[in-house]
Amino acid sequence: MTVSVIEFGKRRTIFAAGDKAGSLPKLISGAAILYTILPDGRRQVLDLAGAGDFLHFETGGELDHFAEALTPCEVAFYDAEELLSDADMAGFLLEQMRDRLGFERRHITLLSCKSATERLAEFIDLAADCLGAENDVMNLPLTRQQIADFTGLTLETVSRTFAQWQRDETLTKVSAGTYRRGEALLAA
Repeated sequence: MTVSVIEFGKRRTIFAAGDKAGSLPKLISGAAILYTILPDGRRQVLDLAGAGDFLHFETGGELDHFAEALTPCEVAFYDAEELLSDADMAGFLLEQMRDRLGFERRHITLLSCKSATERLAEFIDLAADCLGAENDVMNLPLTRQQIADFTGLTLETVSRTFAQWQRDETLTKVSAGTYRRGEALLAA
């Protein structure tokens, strides 16, 4: 099977809207965000990706979104036709699509039905599931602006809520990009 592996530094573009589809990129290590630019110039974060996730499932045409490395990443680019002709890999790809669909349903619910605090609590849960968590400690390599773009909130609301959570130990910063979730977030 034809595979090329490329390393991307933090904040580097993995692919851009308008790029030709044809290879299927799978994140081998690191974390990435998928986003689109709206007509008015705002950015909407569509998805988070962790090690083992495919970054898109497009096999032809042009891509309609961007992928950016949140951390240093290794990405394997599989030839789509070869991948889909292998029954085991095609089955794995279908499983990945089902998982992503479940993640997207949670994201849609977060955007449509929840208060700001509930959105951020759900985001923390989604990020822990996607980017990795060990017990109460999780990696969160996103900026507050990226979190705002994912949750549909303003930067000020995200910052205010995070500051309150730090004061009451709902979410405590351990180091750059690493947080400890308090009981309230673990129970959410």
